Amino acid sequence: MKKAIFTLLILFAFGKCFAQSTGYSLPLPEKWKSETIPFPIDFAPGIPYQGIEELRFTPGWADANSNEYWAYTFLWFVDGSPQVNVNLLNTYLTNYFDGLYHSNNKSSPDSTGFTKTTINTAATATGDQETYSGKISTLNFLTKKPIEFYATIHVQHYADANETAIFFEISPKPYSNAVWSQLDSIVNGFQIQK
Repeated sequence: MKKAIFTLLILFAFGKCFAQSTGYSLPLPEKWKSETIPFPIDFAPGIPYQGIEELRFTPGWADANSNEYWAYTFLWFVDGSPQVNVNLLNTYLTNYFDGLYHSNNKSSPDSTGFTKTTINTAATATGDQETYSGKISTLNFLTKKPIEFYATIHVQHYADANETAIFFEISPKPYSNAVWSQLDSIVNGFQIQK
């Protein structure tokens, strides 16, 4: 019993230290799920950043009957001010979604290149240095069938902290759908800790 309590205290302390060392706060609304992954991302090692990826999943993310199906946002909070442009985003997102599918379907054929992205520059959103939008066509690892996502990407450089926040908002629903305001609220609630 004492050993179990000691282990829990160590895990709590480690988790608290990790959370405090992120340098930012990102909203986690009630009933949403979260996940944190360090770079390099194991299923997309070709993305050359150092930092962490933090994800926020809508409550209906895995429910095919929900308006929130596959609606989520993820943040790459990375060191420095890396170059971000259309070509890099298309390359990184292709690698990311190819790898995501294979990491969740280990028995699938080891093929790549089924993900196609068309990310382009967009009107710069408030608070962004750069904003991008477009579509991602890939395979849904939940069903093993094709799926197409709309995507909005926000790039925010923080020179004082020597960090960059790259936000990805993802949903198969068009931009006019109400789920986008939920995703926007995550991005808009981001705060850098000084």
